[in-house]
Amino acid sequence: MDDSTFGIDEGFAAARKQLDDINRQAQQNQARAQALATDVDTLVESVRSPRGEVTVRAKVGGRLAGLEFGPAAEGLALPALAQLTLETIAAAQHRAMAALADRSAELFGAESDIAASIRSDADRGYPSPGLGG
Repeated sequence: MDDSTFGIDEGFAAARKQLDDINRQAQQNQARAQALATDVDTLVESVRSPRGEVTVRAKVGGRLAGLEFGPAAEGLALPALAQLTLETIAAAQHRAMAALADRSAELFGAESDIAASIRSDADRGYPSPGLGG
């Protein structure tokens, strides 16, 4: 075997290793993406208004999973209760989307494009209303 053949074999081995690394990374990304997809379907966040008048559970994408009124709700005028309900819904929706963004940063890294994109979408589509919970 001459030296040129040996160099070609090394080149093929290096290329094969690089392809194996790319394949392994793709499989890891697929597993992470599947975990994130599961979170999209199962993640639920809850927010309670400051005095307990309203409790809202929300899923990713703004879907509501629950709405409850506490005894303190009876002390509010209907327009005030309606406004508080809307604010609590917005807070729960924001919290669910922020939780998904946090999860994507956990899975893909805080500086990853997917984490940044989900965080941006969450902040733009479901801005924090400032309600605690």
